Amino acid sequence: MDLVVRVLYNNQSWQAPCKKPGSDRLCWQCFREDDLDITGPSISDEICTGHCWEQHLCTDYRWGCYPKGRNFGSRAYSGQKVYFIFRQPDGKYTVWGKTSIQDIDKKPMEQGKDDEKGFAFMHFNSFKPLIKDKWIVNLSDRQLVGEEWRQGRYRFIDAKQSAYIEDLIKGLTPGKQPAGGSTIQHELVAFHDLSLSPKIYEKLENIANEEGRKMDDIVREGIAEWLRTRK
Repeated sequence: MDLVVRVLYNNQSWQAPCKKPGSDRLCWQCFREDDLDITGPSISDEICTGHCWEQHLCTDYRWGCYPKGRNFGSRAYSGQKVYFIFRQPDGKYTVWGKTSIQDIDKKPMEQGKDDEKGFAFMHFNSFKPLIKDKWIVNLSDRQLVGEEWRQGRYRFIDAKQSAYIEDLIKGLTPGKQPAGGSTIQHELVAFHDLSLSPKIYEKLENIANEEGRKMDDIVREGIAEWLRTRK
């Protein structure tokens, strides 16, 4: 299982605040996002006056778990591959970088700046963006993660999906694209008689709304993770 992280575009190679974000069409989300814990820029900025993790992603090599107060859970682990994408103005995606996880915070930070306190971070091995000529453009969410991606900043993907993205980055012509559906490709079994307490149902519903996913997918993924830890 690997990871895809959906970030905002940065025209300084994710190493500094953007220059003239108001005139850069790829910075469009920074002026429209209202569900992210970032400080947005002004349209007239010569140098972005906003603040986000993207500005220092390729210098600090870390990414926080959103929303505040949560951690990445047991599915994230050291050595896991991570692919970075940003959303194009037309709604499709560009793959621009890859690395692997070096370490993961077990709990949110209790001290730090406003964009640190209360967040748990995953820390990456150092990396640079791919050369722009090597960026993989015009990909759909289903090509990347096997399902519609509405909300949330990251998705876990299975080995087949990871291999597909890896082949794209290497410039190879991938074989048949992994089938759409859940990011964890298993034969689907319906649990019609599964009874959940109101508290558990409410928690699942909140997670589904936060991550823009179906509750069934979250339940299946949770069962798969539970079975994996029992091996």
